[in-house]
Amino acid sequence: MVEANVLRNVAPLLLITVAFLCCSIGNTSAQENIMPQIPPSLEECYNTSYFMNRQNRLPATIDTLISLIEKVENTATYVHDIRTLSVALLQRFRQDGIQRAYGVAESPGVIPYSPTGFQFPKFRILLSRLIPGNAFTFPNSTLTREERCSLHFMLSSSIDMRVRGDEGSVCSRLSQYRSQRLRRSANNLQRNNELIGDVEMLESWNAKAQKRGLKQKGAYSDYDWGWTNTGSSNNNQVSQCPVENGVIWTPWGTVSAGALLAGVATGLQQQSVQLRTLLALSSRNNGYTNLPQTATVSVDNRWAATLAGDLAEVALVQVPFTTTETASVGANGAWNSTVMPKWYFLMQRQNFEMTDAEIRGGLDGLIIAMNIASWRSQASSMKLSQLLRMYYSTNGVLNSGIMACNRKSYFNNLVQNDQTMVAQTSAFAQVLDREMQLGVTLSATSIAQFAQSAASALETYVPNSLNDVTCSVSSSANGISNVITPMTNIYVFLDTTWQYSTIVDYVNYILQRINVNPYASSLTLIAANDGSIIVNTTNNINDLYQGWNVTTQAQYTQGFSLPTVLQTVQNLTQTYMNAEKTNSTVGGRSLIALMIPYSTAQVSSSDSTYSTTQLQFIYEQIPDLHFIYYTSGQINRFATFVRNPSQDLFTLNSGSTAASSSAPVVSRIIQIPRTLINPRCGSNWYTPSWGTDQLAQYLYPNGTNFYRMVPNYFYGTGSGRTVSIQSTSGTQFIICTSRYVTLPTQNNATNYNGASSDITCTTIGSGFTYDLSSACNGYSYISQCPPFYLSVQAPTTMSSVSCTDNACQAPNQARYVISVTNMGCYSGVAGLFASFVTIVLAYFLREVLQ
Repeated sequence: MVEANVLRNVAPLLLITVAFLCCSIGNTSAQENIMPQIPPSLEECYNTSYFMNRQNRLPATIDTLISLIEKVENTATYVHDIRTLSVALLQRFRQDGIQRAYGVAESPGVIPYSPTGFQFPKFRILLSRLIPGNAFTFPNSTLTREERCSLHFMLSSSIDMRVRGDEGSVCSRLSQYRSQRLRRSANNLQRNNELIGDVEMLESWNAKAQKRGLKQKGAYSDYDWGWTNTGSSNNNQVSQCPVENGVIWTPWGTVSAGALLAGVATGLQQQSVQLRTLLALSSRNNGYTNLPQTATVSVDNRWAATLAGDLAEVALVQVPFTTTETASVGANGAWNSTVMPKWYFLMQRQNFEMTDAEIRGGLDGLIIAMNIASWRSQASSMKLSQLLRMYYSTNGVLNSGIMACNRKSYFNNLVQNDQTMVAQTSAFAQVLDREMQLGVTLSATSIAQFAQSAASALETYVPNSLNDVTCSVSSSANGISNVITPMTNIYVFLDTTWQYSTIVDYVNYILQRINVNPYASSLTLIAANDGSIIVNTTNNINDLYQGWNVTTQAQYTQGFSLPTVLQTVQNLTQTYMNAEKTNSTVGGRSLIALMIPYSTAQVSSSDSTYSTTQLQFIYEQIPDLHFIYYTSGQINRFATFVRNPSQDLFTLNSGSTAASSSAPVVSRIIQIPRTLINPRCGSNWYTPSWGTDQLAQYLYPNGTNFYRMVPNYFYGTGSGRTVSIQSTSGTQFIICTSRYVTLPTQNNATNYNGASSDITCTTIGSGFTYDLSSACNGYSYISQCPPFYLSVQAPTTMSSVSCTDNACQAPNQARYVISVTNMGCYSGVAGLFASFVTIVLAYFLREVLQ
């Protein structure tokens, strides 16, 4: 009878164990990351020193992560939903606790890296028992090797404590940074994650040093800190400022990306597993002679994958080795750069079990996990990229108001008068204790006490010491930029005389903030001397990072030839216009040429004459093209080559941070209206047909889109020439029009810069139509007739969350359709031949004078 009772009690555990072993055997290849070595799928990131040089990785930012996810989401052959993708990313790319073996050199068949860090046991439990799934169907070939390895390093947590040799310069600045850092607000905030005033002090100090003509000491220039191979430490040496891996920069503080995605994955497949069950699956079960009091508690995988998991590490790895048995959480740090972040340096040498980045990542992941089921009920087709873009913005997710900058208030809601965090930490710590090789042996009671200490420390640290950016939005003069979602096609002409390390942050700061993605802005990077393409036209910002670096820039001839630049941009934009004709595209993007000459670049007298005449031809033939110059020195030397010198010339101050120098350029680009065109014209300004062409557009709540249609499309005689707007989402938009005010809004309709204006506004219900049939009556030349300016403004709140088009950047965007009907094709045809002859004569004169 006794034996029967024993069998009856043991049987369930045996069945669970057998079931787990069967599942483990079946999923070995699917969960290879849980094995205690670098898995075959990640060996490409470690079997060469290439990616150990962080300059060869993509910048570790939330925008990079979103861009990579979008690239996978847009893979036509990959069938997935947000849960499948979030799990696949973790199973394919994440492996925590990877450390380099001290004193072991790289050699054939020997990779001197292995997951020996304290983070690995927790990670292994999560992926093998609490986050079910696999990466069988993940489209590996969609991402390049650089993208795959960058994604791996962004998702995999570890602390590198090796002495690098740069501590004398880096760590001392971190000490000053810590003493000077204050709580910040997001000044100059651009909606949708743009223009955030979050420049770290390391970046500022480097700019000041450069302004004084100083060089950093050591073997590494600019931000390329650290070693490229083995370092110089042994097990007893720890860097004064260790490097934290697996973290990404966001406008709202540095975040552990692995914990963030784990929160998404568990929120979409929430599981509560009995502690007894998890203990039965432990590699060391201690015979169950002393089960903890919490044995009846269920482990919630949402907590285990986020805050409770990290707190359990604090309870086991840190607290037993303190004299007071009190926990310490939090470890702040600073990036080498907020434009191209590659290195994140911590400001302390111990107590790394729960860093600031892990707190933010865990909290963000938990907040998302607790709410994502509700959000999916509102927007069932919501994408992972959309969720992250909304959460790390000032809009929040759908209509919830939940966003990263409010994480502290949600933390208070999670822990206030609730013992869930303590119970979950204690329960998971019991499981983790059975998987870790600690330096001590702990009783269940002690583990529970240490878990309480860790949870209490976090409850105190988050509201009082977690240094986060607030949600406040700047009300500066550039406030209009805050409501615009950039949509542009930009050609960047770079004088490669600029030293790459000097110019890279200033250029990338701009291009990171113009909304480059498959359904928004595109960019092309071109050498300004001979028009060679450095980076082909792309709508993926990561293509810029992979195509332009110190090595590739050195391949292009230095210099700035304005005639060559103008001819190149003319060829590119004419090709672009013909593509719009082929695709019947009604515009929807601005068209910009950004010139970045070197500080000493000049335009000779003969080149100036030729270029001035060539510009006249371009303005007639490509009227939507805007030129912007961004350089140092006397910027007025380029005044004759732009339409409006007061708006289109900007000083590049290499002695200041990229944020302070480049932000005005970004603001100008954002405020250039999107184009509205007659796509039937093409670059030859001729059409044999008439009719209606349409363009779908999208708006965030309280957002505004601005448009401009040049008179080339409505000059001369013609009837039924209209621009119409139809709301397709049930949203009532405010439509404002003007012939003279570039950015017409309801706010400046009655008082524009202290004077009356011609702005008229209306709220549309069923639709809106503007007749341009006689808009140029009384004007003898196209150049005299003013353009047509239009704005579409969304209400502050919108109930609809049904935007399912691929072009939707968020499910709660409102959709509308712009229609252009019976537009003409005029470009000063009578003067084109004369202009062409003038250019030929100018070119001949230029050649003679040279």
